[in-house]
Amino acid sequence: MSKAAKPAAPEGGDDKPKSKKMLFIIIGVLVLVIGAGAAFMLMGSHGGAEEEEEAAVQEEHAAKPVFVQLEPFTVNLQREEGDQFLQVGITLKVMSPTLEEEIKANLPEIRSKLLLLLSGKRASELSTNEGKLTLQEEIIADVNEILGAGETPEDSHGKKKRKKAKEGVEDVLFTSFIIQ
Repeated sequence: MSKAAKPAAPEGGDDKPKSKKMLFIIIGVLVLVIGAGAAFMLMGSHGGAEEEEEAAVQEEHAAKPVFVQLEPFTVNLQREEGDQFLQVGITLKVMSPTLEEEIKANLPEIRSKLLLLLSGKRASELSTNEGKLTLQEEIIADVNEILGAGETPEDSHGKKKRKKAKEGVEDVLFTSFIIQ
């Protein structure tokens, strides 16, 4: 019977060293996991900060439109009831400061194309809101064509649909619009 008591004591003694070994292994694994996580966070947050900064700069440029004001246009309209003319102030809305410079570099060609477009209109076409909206779309398409920016596709009825260009004029604003 004394032999039965002896094996019980060594098993209890073996559990203590095994539990210490297991404790050291668990602590070692936790230290490695925490160290790897900290290294990943440091490397990941540095790259993420740069990406966030670039995204913020892009959003800032996207959030702040640039308005390019053109000199007023005065043109004779197509005859309906005698001589009529149009005097219109146009401002182009773009989303990139570099595009503003490109518009200024191509200004003579843009003005020429817009003068031809405006002088081909009738007063009755431009007197309605629908006519003014159509004119806006045509101006966007003409200027974007000169700049080599997005296209304005046509739908099945041959009407032009307004499509925002990736790097082009986003909108046309009339600052004055006088028909006489």
